[in-house]
Amino acid sequence: MDVGGYLIPKGATVNFMVAEMGRDEREWENPMQFMPERFLPGGDGEGVDVTGSKGIRMMPFGVGRRICAGLNTAMLHLEYFVANMVWEFEWREIAGEEVDFAEKLEFTTVMAKPLRAQLVRRSID
Repeated sequence: MDVGGYLIPKGATVNFMVAEMGRDEREWENPMQFMPERFLPGGDGEGVDVTGSKGIRMMPFGVGRRICAGLNTAMLHLEYFVANMVWEFEWREIAGEEVDFAEKLEFTTVMAKPLRAQLVRRSID
């Protein structure tokens, strides 16, 4: 089978880095920039399908019959968790530390230098 100019022998196993899908400049404008607003209304990632059933731009939970069984629970808990963290704290960069997007491969791909942030509890006033 020919896939994008590459001959894949019958019965071959094909592995790929799922994280690379999120770096595709044909899918995302400035994919290596941290731009969470791209997923807000009006952004190019608004309503992106993470299940792979309507096209694949990213697939953090896998796709098809092996998709993560906890997808819906994870998304619900993540939404509540992030909402509470934003409600309770102001998030700031640590002075003198730039965000480094370099990666290293462990069980999955992780940041080579962990992201650090200063959290300041919001006043209730």
